[in-house]
Amino acid sequence: MPTPTAAVDLPEPLPEDTLALAEQIVSRASGSEAAADNRIEVLLDSTENFPAWQAAIASACHSIDIEMYIFANNAFGRQIRDLLIEKQQQGVQVRLVYDWFGSVWAHYRGFFRPLRAAGAVVVAYNRPSLVGGIGLISRNHRKSIVIDGHTAFVSGLCISSAWCGDAAKGVAPWRDTGVKLTGPVVQQVSDAFADTLQSQQNNASHTTLNSNCHSYNPHHSGTAQARIVATTPDNGNMMRLDLNAVTLAQENLWLTDAYFMPTRMYTQALINAALAGVDVRLLVPRTSDIRWIGNVSRTQYRSLLEAGVRVFEWNGSMIHAKTAIVDGRWARVGSTNLNLSSWAINRELDVSIEDSATVARLTAVFADDLQHATEVVLNQAQQAELKQRRQKHKQGFKRGSTNALAQRLLQLGHVFDGSIYGTRIVDKDEAQAYLSIGIGLLLLAALLWFLPQLVVYPLLLLLVMSGLATTWSAIKRLRQYRRNPPPVKENNPLA
Repeated sequence: MPTPTAAVDLPEPLPEDTLALAEQIVSRASGSEAAADNRIEVLLDSTENFPAWQAAIASACHSIDIEMYIFANNAFGRQIRDLLIEKQQQGVQVRLVYDWFGSVWAHYRGFFRPLRAAGAVVVAYNRPSLVGGIGLISRNHRKSIVIDGHTAFVSGLCISSAWCGDAAKGVAPWRDTGVKLTGPVVQQVSDAFADTLQSQQNNASHTTLNSNCHSYNPHHSGTAQARIVATTPDNGNMMRLDLNAVTLAQENLWLTDAYFMPTRMYTQALINAALAGVDVRLLVPRTSDIRWIGNVSRTQYRSLLEAGVRVFEWNGSMIHAKTAIVDGRWARVGSTNLNLSSWAINRELDVSIEDSATVARLTAVFADDLQHATEVVLNQAQQAELKQRRQKHKQGFKRGSTNALAQRLLQLGHVFDGSIYGTRIVDKDEAQAYLSIGIGLLLLAALLWFLPQLVVYPLLLLLVMSGLATTWSAIKRLRQYRRNPPPVKENNPLA
């Protein structure tokens, strides 16, 4: 995909009181304070991200910390593994946390053994154990790399050749987005990595983990303000921030998501924003590496379209990016998808960007992506009805002028003409999605009728593991209490 290079106008600065309120909302929703004086470089696809990762790893002098959902045993995975072995042998401390489920084939085929043998700290996140219990469903979906405490990469890309496509089979490279960070915000990425290591102290194969990350006081390298949103099953930070981003949007809210299965609360927030006149656009895959998610997503299009949300499907092999842009002023890039797993179950990592130049770059990228997508629309009669409803709703609704950046990009096409993107009526895709889901449920019901143990045995195992985990946790707490009982206070009314 060609890199968008067109210049765009930056929005006018907001009043100080508005900025202060927005900062308070974002800070409390994300659980993170903004860091100033950073430099942010937007990296697109494997063609820009992978070489940047390799160059940074090769230049490391002190430490390399990687947190990665998929670390695959394929060509690119082996390149990175061998480079990490080389750096470890040179005296650079390499620490890697990979997700057990995401990297399951590499895990069981001994892919990481040479790296461990070289002296690197290698930890499988949430691998199965008798005391894991229901917590095992939590995955580490993060994708981050920290070099020497002063440079970090946060993205939606994993260490796998899958992102490069397959020219021999006619599979185009995946579309994805990442950022390279330098400056004080890098410490927040390191802190998130340290928290993950701490969470795995009891799951590290007898390896002593030092969760203290190497910090080299990164210099102030730019003018961008950003913060890291580190989501865990305990905090749900990104869910709150995503909902607040919808609330804060006044003019435009542009979303790219790979696995769109939001909660009803979030869907309704998008609907309310669109009805209030916000230009809400959603870009999702047409074809997905997890096909059933695409079918579920299509069952949610109609309610969004009827409210005026514009939905686009990527024409290429796969769009895996997870980005959000609000009013040309705020954006996020990272690993969080708009679904319950990312928001409430997994470990995720995103960059909240409050820098006009970087947001303008991401806005131009989004506009270019739409040129490689097909818009999903209502049929002609429903479109006419929607336009009438929206006109009535807008009467008496006074809206501020659209910022210059959004004005320029909105000139790409009218609300419903489809002259630029091409269109696809929602009815057929929606019916096919419901049909495939219905047939799938019937087949599952038939399978369970004849083989009910497919449900009973896994459920029994999960209950046993959860019971063991809960019992073991109680025993540990009792032991700790007995080893360190609280001091006994004398019953002295004058004390």
